Amino acid sequence: MEYEQEFMEIFSWLPVKSIYKFSSLSKPFSQIPFDNFFVKNQCEKTQLVGDKDFFIQPNTKSWLWCSGVLELHSCIRSSIDGLQVPYSSLEFIARIGRVLASSNGLVCCRNFTNDIKPLFICNPATQYWLEISHPYGFDSERNLRIVFECNNVEKITDDFMLMSIMGASDWGSDPLCKIYSPREKIWKVGGRIKVGAGRNICYETAFCQNGVVYLLSDNGPYFGEDSPFFWPYIVAYDVENSITKFLKLPENSRRGIHDLDCRLSIFKWGNSDNSMRSICLVKLYNNVFSIWVRTDKEKSSWHQVFEMHVQDMGLEGSDLAVAGFTVLNGKVLLIATDSMVYQYNLSSENSEKVEKICGHACGKDVFFHSFSSSLRSCGDGATKFAAC
Repeated sequence: MEYEQEFMEIFSWLPVKSIYKFSSLSKPFSQIPFDNFFVKNQCEKTQLVGDKDFFIQPNTKSWLWCSGVLELHSCIRSSIDGLQVPYSSLEFIARIGRVLASSNGLVCCRNFTNDIKPLFICNPATQYWLEISHPYGFDSERNLRIVFECNNVEKITDDFMLMSIMGASDWGSDPLCKIYSPREKIWKVGGRIKVGAGRNICYETAFCQNGVVYLLSDNGPYFGEDSPFFWPYIVAYDVENSITKFLKLPENSRRGIHDLDCRLSIFKWGNSDNSMRSICLVKLYNNVFSIWVRTDKEKSSWHQVFEMHVQDMGLEGSDLAVAGFTVLNGKVLLIATDSMVYQYNLSSENSEKVEKICGHACGKDVFFHSFSSSLRSCGDGATKFAAC
């Protein structure tokens, strides 16, 4: 085909739904979604653009039976192509499990219907999934503390990092982690993560950025000022070298930080086209959002980039009660109330008001996972959803 390379480059910028539409136009185009070079190229473009969609679900404990509620929405309301994930994919995941993590087109889920293989990696856009066995020696009845990341585009076909963290049996001892090998399909023993003999760790907010797993401690008021764990902190665990560092939170985040109504969380900051990929701390206290970005890895210094009361952002009345929040790509602050989802543009100096995105039916305590559709493979052995 005379313009084949030009077409392939243009198609690689499209989301999965549009690619499948074009692939149905002719026999030569029909193999585009299965071409390894094209899949790699499309995944690279997806990472450059960053996540535009998000899953939202009730924030229930993952060792309880799944709620059966899972929604996917987009921050781009004007998209003529609609959502990039078939509704049957959402039904499939919600029926058997719960989303634990999402990364570059793949989603890691808890499977409540299979004790032997209680985890699965899936691509809800292509409707393929890969079941994963339980880490040997880990208690299957307890919460599976999972960290999942798939950033390496050089080995895009099946390369991802899946870590399971087993909570320590004794108070103050360090938890053990295991790393799943996609090629060997086995769990390998990792190192012990030093979390400090003090505060509890909020494993549900853990994530991996540039080969380092970040975990936030809780912020409860159960230590005296003479304790080294009086202030909450971040645990930074280098996966390859099994080295742990403790990061102090910014000093100007401490006001009210021990109050029961103060909510803290950490998120990734930036995406592949951003020269400063880092982490951010988000604090919600007295209905004021404050955001800090880590600017110096060695000194663990922070820069405050945002502070505003939810009323000044445009939330009113009953919508002042925040049910959940997250940050997408270092550009958008997503805020959920008990019935609506709003977005605030952090990258524009002219932003004054939130924008209403959608309604939701996930309740008064919700959890977000960002998402962008891609053709990324789940790896060898992946099969089509049973519902498809």
